[in-house]
Amino acid sequence: MRVAFAMEMIMTSMTRDALARLLARAHYALAGTGAANQVLADELNQAAMRIGTNPVPWTVDVHVGFVDHREGGNLYAAFTREALVAEIAGFSREWWSEIRDDRNPATLGDEEICSIYFEQHSDEYLWTERMTIEGPGPASSPPLRIGRHLVISTSHIAPSTADLLDQWAPLLPEARPLGVSETGYGWFVLTDPLDAEEMDMVPHELREAIDFARREGCRWLHLDRDAAWIDGLETFEW
Repeated sequence: MRVAFAMEMIMTSMTRDALARLLARAHYALAGTGAANQVLADELNQAAMRIGTNPVPWTVDVHVGFVDHREGGNLYAAFTREALVAEIAGFSREWWSEIRDDRNPATLGDEEICSIYFEQHSDEYLWTERMTIEGPGPASSPPLRIGRHLVISTSHIAPSTADLLDQWAPLLPEARPLGVSETGYGWFVLTDPLDAEEMDMVPHELREAIDFARREGCRWLHLDRDAAWIDGLETFEW
């Protein structure tokens, strides 16, 4: 059911940023689950980076149209011919009275109304074309490593957990249970999956916050004293 819902979102209202976020979540879900899944996890990570850093991550066709009229001109663009013609048909219906045609424009199809309007109007002209916008080519240098992080209030961890983070931050990576860096107003915490021994060392409320960030497709959890609270996570008095 959840898979079907996710696919429906992709096919309907999902934005480019939301798709990149979904790919990042899938990458982190697969990371560390075994060598068989690591290749797929890496490919998902590359796809998320490509979508997140490029306005047009792949080659697309765009249908454009220009209406030349006495007030200047109107430019239209859409991903399909049907959508483009629907926009231009709206213009034609609005100014239908200028061609003195007795037919009711509300009863005419979009293609038909555009054809009639611009054939009969002596001073207005329509130009349409299908254009291709090329996606990014092969990178000439290694891609920038751009990640995602979730910012939440430090109130979601206990004061004793804060003390632990302060103790872990200056240690060498192999001497601490998770990646952590002190910011002056909080900490950055790596959200990579923990093994059983590491989980025993990390307080439960911090594990819950890390799991929450990873489910949102974030590689880092940023605990900040001025950030907002998140519904569903435990809070503590400092």
